Amino acid sequence: MKPFTDVLIITHGGPSVGGGHVSRCFALAEGFASLGVSVKWLVNDHAVEMLAGRGIDGERITAAENPFAGNVPPVGLLQGAENLRICVVDSYEASPAFWAKLKGMCKTALIDDCRVRPVERECDILLNYNLNASSLGYESGHAGLLLGPGYALLRKGFWELAAGEGDTVLIIPGASDLLNTGGQFTDWWKGDWPKAELILGPLVSASLAEEIAARSRKLKNLSAVRDPADLPERLAKSRAVICTSSVTSYEALSLCKPMAVFQTAGNQLEIGREIEKRDLGVNLGPWGQWGVPELKHFLENLPPPPKRAVNPRGALKAAEELLKRAR
Repeated sequence: MKPFTDVLIITHGGPSVGGGHVSRCFALAEGFASLGVSVKWLVNDHAVEMLAGRGIDGERITAAENPFAGNVPPVGLLQGAENLRICVVDSYEASPAFWAKLKGMCKTALIDDCRVRPVERECDILLNYNLNASSLGYESGHAGLLLGPGYALLRKGFWELAAGEGDTVLIIPGASDLLNTGGQFTDWWKGDWPKAELILGPLVSASLAEEIAARSRKLKNLSAVRDPADLPERLAKSRAVICTSSVTSYEALSLCKPMAVFQTAGNQLEIGREIEKRDLGVNLGPWGQWGVPELKHFLENLPPPPKRAVNPRGALKAAEELLKRAR
């Protein structure tokens, strides 16, 4: 019997793209898997590495230099997939022409976060789990809309995870750390500041990660680690979190951790403002517009734990709703 596929996910990642697209798609795939649904992937090489690191069988992955090249969806892959219910896309690079061709072949869903254009006119279902999703102007009457943090795409390790108490501040700059903020945090950290751990992402090169780790070892209250498998547990036991206003900020919110966010990409700006507006954390602002004084003020004046604002099982809820609407 030939293997069948219920869901095809098309996305990408890398040093210039970041890892957020892959991370949230992986969480959604865990939601599908929990429902007994088979998932295959079409991704670029960097995303292949990320998925392999999270235990995805290579036979489920098709690699392409650029899955969105030439505005042409993967016709052969779609035609060869038996029992395909829906194709999920997470990228800003999928053009209107790409969507038009894809929509003609199967049910489609887009994971979005900033509405660079009226993308809800191009897909069948649109998912945006961000706090500011309802304010982006998505039009009704086109795609089915799944909006807000009730659909937060958090990996399975967070679904039942309970927050603990600890004395370590986690610093998490993102999967690729596009602006090398990890190195700057290492230079900024003072010997009389709280104990901290710098979490470097899987797309940070091993050589750079080792260089930063060596520099961090000069301080007794700072350490650095690259892509730890037990990150959910480390987050649960942290005292506070400093991270980009991306996937990690929602992971921290699911555990109600005191948090400061900053931004290294344009799609993160509004999310950071919304986090502060809702008293869910401190918004330091875009990278390069703040420094040691603002960081020190946060550490000396940690906000109280925020109220629960995120559904830890949002990926499962999103998977259920996507399958229901794809019938």
